[in-house]
Amino acid sequence: MFKLPAVASLLFTLILLSFSTIAKTEDITASGEFSGDAKVGFIYTKTDETSMSVNSGMILKYEEELWHHTAAFSTYYTKGNDSDDGTNKNKTTYDLKHDMSETFFIFGNVKYEHDQFATYREQVLLVSGFGANLVDSEKTSLDIGAGPGYRYSKRQRFDSDLPNHSEDEVIANLFIEGESKIADGLEIGGGIRMDYGDSNSTTTTHGYLKNKLMESLSLMLDAEYIYNSVVATGKSHDEIYSTISLNYDF
Repeated sequence: MFKLPAVASLLFTLILLSFSTIAKTEDITASGEFSGDAKVGFIYTKTDETSMSVNSGMILKYEEELWHHTAAFSTYYTKGNDSDDGTNKNKTTYDLKHDMSETFFIFGNVKYEHDQFATYREQVLLVSGFGANLVDSEKTSLDIGAGPGYRYSKRQRFDSDLPNHSEDEVIANLFIEGESKIADGLEIGGGIRMDYGDSNSTTTTHGYLKNKLMESLSLMLDAEYIYNSVVATGKSHDEIYSTISLNYDF
């Protein structure tokens, strides 16, 4: 049903068009600010095998007084020993947040994932809900949120249990996200996200440490742990991605 080039390209094109439209009106509103970063680095992965490879990614942000837009694209690639193992994964996300008050906000999130070798070859998630700023200072922020969502998932064609099986379902989403500047040029952050559904529940935990090397260049250490409650026979419930990368901020 979903094809990688079509879906990923369309989603990222829509995101870029959204940012382009905002940019054209920036002179009129005079209230927004663009920022972002691009990264490339080495990656250690542990799914059904352990290996070293390369990762890359890009983040675009647009901040207004009440609206916050974030688009992100990341890739993980490892050459496996056989034709049906290794790591070949990419993820595209778009997050939108609107502040209702100093404490409460509403949010929306779109996520598309494609994985060449894991249980779920393709996943599309649409989530919206309400959240709260538990901490919001110059150096530290901590947000929580929850809401309903929709998930489409499709298994691999070589799945031993349910080959090419697809699932549409309503899910419940819960997240907590935070970051803190612990010193000049040193930042730490992370979060937990849970997407609960009848066919599968996914818990994602991530964290990072970012050290500024010079004006626009930083060194980042980050790790992500993903747990799927339901996987194909012979597949691991756990996914671990740990990377070291150079980030260029703009």
